[in-house]
Amino acid sequence: MFDRPFLSAPDAGGPDAAVPVETVPIVSEPVETAPAPSASPSPAASPSPSVSPSPAAEPTVPVLAPEVSPAATVEVTEVPATDAPEGGDASGGICGWLIAGAALLAALIVAAIFLALRRKGRAASPAPVLGFDVGKVHEQGARESQQDCFAVSPDELRGEYGLLAVVADGMGGLTDGDKVSQAAVGAMLDGFCAAPGDGQLALLELLQKANLAVNRLLGAENLSKSGSTLAAALIRGGRFHWLSVGDSRIVLLRGGALIQLNREHIYKNELLLSAVNGQESFASALSRPKAAGLTSYLGMGRLKHVDIPAAPVEVLPGDVFVLMSDGVYNALDERELISALSRPAQSAADEIKRAVTAKGYRTQDNFTAVIIEAVSGGKRGGT
Repeated sequence: MFDRPFLSAPDAGGPDAAVPVETVPIVSEPVETAPAPSASPSPAASPSPSVSPSPAAEPTVPVLAPEVSPAATVEVTEVPATDAPEGGDASGGICGWLIAGAALLAALIVAAIFLALRRKGRAASPAPVLGFDVGKVHEQGARESQQDCFAVSPDELRGEYGLLAVVADGMGGLTDGDKVSQAAVGAMLDGFCAAPGDGQLALLELLQKANLAVNRLLGAENLSKSGSTLAAALIRGGRFHWLSVGDSRIVLLRGGALIQLNREHIYKNELLLSAVNGQESFASALSRPKAAGLTSYLGMGRLKHVDIPAAPVEVLPGDVFVLMSDGVYNALDERELISALSRPAQSAADEIKRAVTAKGYRTQDNFTAVIIEAVSGGKRGGT
C-alpha cells in the first residue's frame, strides 16, 4: 500500500491566507432633480453602494462594490502547489488499480497451479489392478524332512472370496513339525469360504481355527513340544490384509524398496526391551544364544502374540507381496531378494530357488515363499 500525502489548508492567519479587500463607497450629495429612469433604484432593493445620480455641475464618481478579488478567493479555496504534488489524486487512483490488478493476477496464478496439479494427479493415478500373478517356491534344503507348508486359494474363488495365501514353518527339532504346519494350513484353507466379509476379521477367525486344529493334534500333554509359525494374507476389495505368528515374514516390494510389514515374535525383541529398561546391557541382550527362539507360535496352547496391521495395505499395480519362511531370508540378503523379485512372479520364485541353492549352505533350512504380484492390463506395473 502506498501512503497518500496528507493534505491540509493553511491557517487563516498564515502567510498564504486570503486578505479581503475592503472598499469604502463614495456617495455624492443628492440633488433635487428628477432621477433618470434608467438609474432609479428598485423599491425592493436595499440600500446598496450602487452608482447614484450626481449633480450636473460635478463629475460622477463610481462606487466600488465591496467584493473580494478573484485572486484572493483562489488563494483561500485552493491548496498551494508546493504542498500538494500535481496529479496526487490521479496517482492514488493508479495505485488502487495496480493493487487490484496484482490481486487478480495472483488469483489467476493460483487457479492455474490448482488446475495443473489436478490434471497431473489424474494423469498419475494408477491403473486399476486387474489381477494377480502367483509364484511359489517350496524346497527342503539340507534338512532330512520338509516341515514347511503353504497353500494358495484356487483361482476360481478369487472373484467371490478373494485370494488367500498361507505359509507355515513347522518347528525344526521338535516332533511332528511337518504335521503341525500341515494342520494349520489345512484348517485355514478349509474355513476360507465361510470366513466373514471383513478381511481382517476373516483372517483372525481362520487363525483361531488353525490354532485349535494344532492344539487338538498335539493334545494337552504335548502342547509346546511342537509347533509352527504362520503367515497369512487375504486380498479382498483391492486391500491386502495380513497377520502372523512366529518368525515367518511378510514383505512388500514397491517402487524398488523392500518393506517388511510384520514383526517377528522372537526372544531377541524381549531381550532388547529388558536392555531398554536397564535390566541388562544391549551387548548382553544381543549375544544371548537363544535370542532367535520363538516367543509365540501355534501349538503352545494360547497364543502369546499375534501381529496384525493397523490398517490393510491398498494394493497398487506392480506391488509384489511375499510370504516366506526363515529359510529364505536367512539365506538371501535384501539386495538379493530385491533382484529376484524384480522378475515376474514365478520367475522370481525360480530365481529365489536358484540363489539359495547356489549358496551351498550345509545346514540350509527348508525354504518356502509365496509371491503375489498385482498386475494391470497384463503388464507389470512396477516396470
